[in-house]
Amino acid sequence: MKYIVTATLFSAMFGSAAYAESINVTIQNTTNFGTVRAAVFTNQAAFDGSQAVAKSMIKASDGHTVVTFKDLKPGRNGIAVFHDLNGNETLDRNLFGAPKEPFGFSNDPKIGFSAPRFDKFDFKFDGEPINIIINLNGA
Repeated sequence: MKYIVTATLFSAMFGSAAYAESINVTIQNTTNFGTVRAAVFTNQAAFDGSQAVAKSMIKASDGHTVVTFKDLKPGRNGIAVFHDLNGNETLDRNLFGAPKEPFGFSNDPKIGFSAPRFDKFDFKFDGEPINIIINLNGA
């Protein structure tokens, strides 16, 4: 995974020390069809239960799409994304449960026959602005 901490990208959010700066996520290999959906999770149980602390949906762009999460608390986070090509708001799967649409995770973990464990795609967010690049896995 490639991530770069850059302290000068954004100004403080709402002047509150309780919340942190932005996480910018660049999703590579998108097309200009459909939308990109991204979610931030804080632990394995939240990921397993689809209990995201933040979600975003944005129109996909050709080449790459950028999603920004603002006002997140510092701590362990993991980001899961998928390119919703047909706009049905669901990651479509085949008969065997494998994704039929492109998807990815922070840290770009190796994908086997199931979603990676949270500890394979989590990262420490210390409250400073951060840029993350996620490469989509082909469907």
